[in-house]
Amino acid sequence: MWFKSAQSSDGAGVSSRRTAPSILSDGLRLDGDIVCAGEVHISGSLTGNVSAGKITIGEGGTIEGTIEAQSAVINGTLSGRLIAVDVVLGKGAHVTADIVYCSMRIEPGAMFEGYSRRVDREELPNVEETKKLLPSLRSLRGNSDRHDFTTTAEAS
Repeated sequence: MWFKSAQSSDGAGVSSRRTAPSILSDGLRLDGDIVCAGEVHISGSLTGNVSAGKITIGEGGTIEGTIEAQSAVINGTLSGRLIAVDVVLGKGAHVTADIVYCSMRIEPGAMFEGYSRRVDREELPNVEETKKLLPSLRSLRGNSDRHDFTTTAEAS
């Protein structure tokens, strides 16, 4: 079954539904930010920021911006910054970003350029704390703004 109902933890009998992932399909280009409590799949191109429960960038997908998520699976191109509890850089990943994570796996064939910082789950910043973390990341890379890089290869 694709969707399941669950009782809320407060015992009031209010049900919540697990929804299907939001998909930015191949060939679709979006300039702007995405905020989603659930799952987002990117196969197209996004210039902007993403805040989601889970983000997946497909092999043809590109994001230029900041990602904040519980779980991130990158198989496409990311330029910018990534903050997530669990990170997987798949074999097709091309990542030029600074990454803050609790758990990260880099598969053979993935390309990663940037700074990474492992933190305990309690230390993982929320949105307000992210702003405090940025100066320390910038000092690590000599005050350059790495998130200004653009993708040189585009899917045809």
